Amino acid sequence: MSGSKFDELAEFREGLRHSIPFILSVFPYGIVVGTLGVNNGGSPFEVMLQSALFFAGASQTVMWELFGAGTPVWVIPLAIFAVNFRLVLYSAAIGRKLEPLSKPKMASALFLLQDIAMAVGMKRSERSDGLSFGHYMGINFVLYIVWLVASAIGIVFGQLIEDPKAVGMDMLVPVYFLLLVMGFSNKPNMALIFVVSAGVATFVYALVGSPYHIAAGGLSGMLVAALAAKAERTHV
Repeated sequence: MSGSKFDELAEFREGLRHSIPFILSVFPYGIVVGTLGVNNGGSPFEVMLQSALFFAGASQTVMWELFGAGTPVWVIPLAIFAVNFRLVLYSAAIGRKLEPLSKPKMASALFLLQDIAMAVGMKRSERSDGLSFGHYMGINFVLYIVWLVASAIGIVFGQLIEDPKAVGMDMLVPVYFLLLVMGFSNKPNMALIFVVSAGVATFVYALVGSPYHIAAGGLSGMLVAALAAKAERTHV
């Protein structure tokens, strides 16, 4: 995808406009992360630095919950890897849609990669003109700034909330992922993929516990999707 194919400034502005609906999901999520961080032993500086460097709400949530529970330090990186392994696959998929880009541009794009970027980017890439770097960065620039602001608000006011679960903050993460999944409800074999992924995740959760069920469910779902797609191509 050559740079001359798009008016990148116009695409960036369009991305800014398209980011507005997603602010409603990112903003409360960022507040939750800031709140969990300070309530589980992190200093305001540490929590804010993590939000600036990670931009990965699920792994940040897992990290602070494990840290607050006194989990051995060596276990925490393994848990984060289990949660964020999907980003390895995300980067391979979205990277092909953005190519060709210079290394600095690709690095900046992958730094901002998260679930919304993946869902919106892949949806956008289905258009005849494909996915532009400008549109991708327009959406994610806004969401990153919102994430930092929301994290800061959570840090400042988080200590006023003695029990985040009492006000339902713990439900924001699963609801957020469920909405992303429903966005792909019209894809081929979606029901089969969902049932297998949910079943494997439930089994691993009961057998091993969190957060390994997240990676197990995701990997099993992707395996089923790949096998189903291969079977369809074989019969065409």
